[in-house]
Amino acid sequence: MSFWVRIEIGSQGRAPIDERKGSADFASRSARVWSGVPLISLGGRGCVAGYLFRRDHPCGRILVLDEDAIDKAIATRGASLLTDFWGGYVVLVESDNGDVHVMRDPSGLLPCYVRHGQDITRLASDMTELTRPGAATVNFNVLAKWFASIDALGRQTGITGVEELLPGERLTVTETGTGTSLAWSPWDHFPRRYGRSFVDEVDALRAAVKMSVGAWTTCFDSILLGVSGGVDSSIVAAAAMPRTPGLRLLTFVEPGTEGDERRYAEALARKLGASLVTRNFNLASVDLTKPVLPHFPVPLALPIFQAIETIHRAEECRKPINAFFTGNGGDNVFCNMHSAAPLADRLIAHGPTPDAWRTARDLTDLTGSSIAEVARRGWHRLRDRREPHLIRFDLMGLTPRAATVAIAEDDRHPWLAAPPGALPGQKAYVAMQARGQKSVELYPRQQGAPQIAPLLSQPIAELCLSIPTWHSVQGGRDRAVARAAFAVDLPPLIADRRTKGSPQGFLRRIFDAQLPAALDLLRGGRLVDSGIVDPLFIDAAREGVWRDDGRDLRILTFCAAETWVRWWEGGSASNDSTPADQSR
Repeated sequence: MSFWVRIEIGSQGRAPIDERKGSADFASRSARVWSGVPLISLGGRGCVAGYLFRRDHPCGRILVLDEDAIDKAIATRGASLLTDFWGGYVVLVESDNGDVHVMRDPSGLLPCYVRHGQDITRLASDMTELTRPGAATVNFNVLAKWFASIDALGRQTGITGVEELLPGERLTVTETGTGTSLAWSPWDHFPRRYGRSFVDEVDALRAAVKMSVGAWTTCFDSILLGVSGGVDSSIVAAAAMPRTPGLRLLTFVEPGTEGDERRYAEALARKLGASLVTRNFNLASVDLTKPVLPHFPVPLALPIFQAIETIHRAEECRKPINAFFTGNGGDNVFCNMHSAAPLADRLIAHGPTPDAWRTARDLTDLTGSSIAEVARRGWHRLRDRREPHLIRFDLMGLTPRAATVAIAEDDRHPWLAAPPGALPGQKAYVAMQARGQKSVELYPRQQGAPQIAPLLSQPIAELCLSIPTWHSVQGGRDRAVARAAFAVDLPPLIADRRTKGSPQGFLRRIFDAQLPAALDLLRGGRLVDSGIVDPLFIDAAREGVWRDDGRDLRILTFCAAETWVRWWEGGSASNDSTPADQSR
């Protein structure tokens, strides 16, 4: 089964529903739904597309809802599913007056994009269902925002006229128009008072992760989990192993660099008794002039994904893969925070107690900063606690016009609007959670196995929101609660690890080998023509004095975006390569 959905909603009494795409899996007077996963019926009034699980123990997948649950879902326009269930889904409900409501669950594990027409509103989990390459108009302003900061992205995608229905949002289509509202907000899950002990939080998080990851594993017979040797993917592996005989671990290797994570992955596999595959990155599989997963809503995928896709295809030939599992989002959900915000939070919540001093010491151990520096930064966070979340922009290589567009305060993610009294660390943490949900895409949903990031599951996210930020740095370790929760399951090499691997070595090898092709691609390309990328930055690319300041990664990012633009506009990159959604 493929994890995808497509929805068409006609304006009440004005528009016929397009039936050219075959018989719908659900049909009402105003809406049609097609799904790659069997729909969960809400009678004649709607349906749930995707995966739905029970909140209660034992957690299990829901295939049929009883009458009470159906009535509640209809009466609440889908909101009762947020309190009684969880999963990765989009729900459609038609009200008595003909209004149609579409709600996306808070995890965001099923993408959902929207295109509004004069008579029909279309939604789909794949962008290419809403507009085709060659017929699309690129929104270069959104690309400028993406280059500057992922936190600057809101509902708009890089394609004009296509928006994202963000996780936890509800779209309502009425006779007179459409509107979007928040059905779920992270701000509703911060407690007014923090009363649980660190040990209680450790136990609760362990239970939530094992329940959520375990539930997801029951949906797929053959799972490939990418393990980096880091904490997050290792926790997914530890939570999945007991009841997942079809689980395989895969680690990517760039020998001789920090991208060689084999000793960590091998230690994990031995500890869990799991099957591990190691595969070297192959430079020959990367071509900077070809598009990289171009179906993404913005050009998030770097050229390294071409090498990853080549390895995935080879593994699929050896054994079918029903789902790609990942630890993506773990840093975000487990609050991997390296700032003085936890100290400010503890001072605001409890005052200048000895416990606040212990948090300051934890932060010095974590960050390597002096106690005076931690105290100074904590004071600044305390002083500025009424300010909104500060987005940090990287304007390297952008033109002045693009920089102005990038920092403009329009189309911000609605979660960034913090309520009065929100703590500084809470603001930063909510931004982290929103950022993590940009990592749910992989291959086109209708063409291949989905990517599942189980750590983004609603029960885990809600529980982590209830944990104070200062507990996340306890003992001078990042993600301290998550580490403690799975310390018994992980080898000490991983549980106590303070460093982190990186594919930077392979990215640098790509840059060194293909710089001439990269510069040829960018000079006179669409990013330069549109006034987004500064051509002087491209011309300076061969100056070795700056080769270690991140500009090599910037060039690769621009190349991926350039081919993304040409693919959507139907330019040379589209004509010279096979689109990702047709290559399987």
